[in-house]
Amino acid sequence: MLLEQRVERGGRHSVRRVLANGEVWFCSSFERRLGDRASPVGAEWSCWRHESTLPRDELVALQDAIAASGFFDCAPEYRRRRPASYGIDEIWSAHLGVREHTVAVRARPITDVPAVSSVADALLDALADAAHG
Repeated sequence: MLLEQRVERGGRHSVRRVLANGEVWFCSSFERRLGDRASPVGAEWSCWRHESTLPRDELVALQDAIAASGFFDCAPEYRRRRPASYGIDEIWSAHLGVREHTVAVRARPITDVPAVSSVADALLDALADAAHG
């Protein structure tokens, strides 16, 4: 896995994974609940769907953006000093070569971490470019 974005809000979760080969997979607990009401809560989500495959140049650009962002220098967690009733929690994990790091951002986008925002923007750009090839 190259990059994972986990979004948590109101008891719901979604996960987007970019694999080292450029495949992008997505799963959400909301889709899982709609698709399989009988599954136990702790079971692995059965809703994974292939969202896209990044072309080689977009994959390399994403890797470069992660490396240049400062993501690996971030603290493991960022929070607002005061509670926020809106915003979402995002947990980002990146794996580049031997470097691995996870950063949790509570109440994003209110809590802004420039390195994480840079990685998020690079992922959105890569997905948009892959979709419009």
